[in-house]
Amino acid sequence: MDDTIVISVSRKPRSSDVFLRRLMAALAVVFLSMGILLSTALMLPCFLMAVCYYWYRHASKREYEYTLDNEAIKIDRVSDLGRRELYEIPFDRITLLCRPDAPEAMPYRKGGSVKVKKEDYTSYREDVPYYTMIVRDEPKPLKLLLDLTPDAIRRIRRWNREAVRAEIPA
Repeated sequence: MDDTIVISVSRKPRSSDVFLRRLMAALAVVFLSMGILLSTALMLPCFLMAVCYYWYRHASKREYEYTLDNEAIKIDRVSDLGRRELYEIPFDRITLLCRPDAPEAMPYRKGGSVKVKKEDYTSYREDVPYYTMIVRDEPKPLKLLLDLTPDAIRRIRRWNREAVRAEIPA
């Protein structure tokens, strides 16, 4: 029986990303029309702007996949080019799992008493709750921000009860 939980997270584009993509597309069209009407030397900036637009469009698109099996959580970044595994964290290395505004997470916040490396793998959507996961990692702890489902929290709680301090939503 396969007890794997897979959570797909697609990051909401920021307004600045949308603005930059529209600006690059508009500049490419302007350089193309100027290259046709005035001088062919303006075709090079048009080509460079089109390449920058293509690169930025793929670089700004963020999709993540969390896979929880019986012993670990795996975090992958999914793109058009394929899948890249970012972390594989055994459940016994999780020190804390709670909401970011919980008092247990206070020392791990910016300016807190514990210095941590922070990684954000959330969707930036207001209607989706996200959780702070602190992982024992060398040389300093790792703070992950994740969009976890109630089933995923129950799975982690089953394997590491003392680390999970999050209330499971109904």
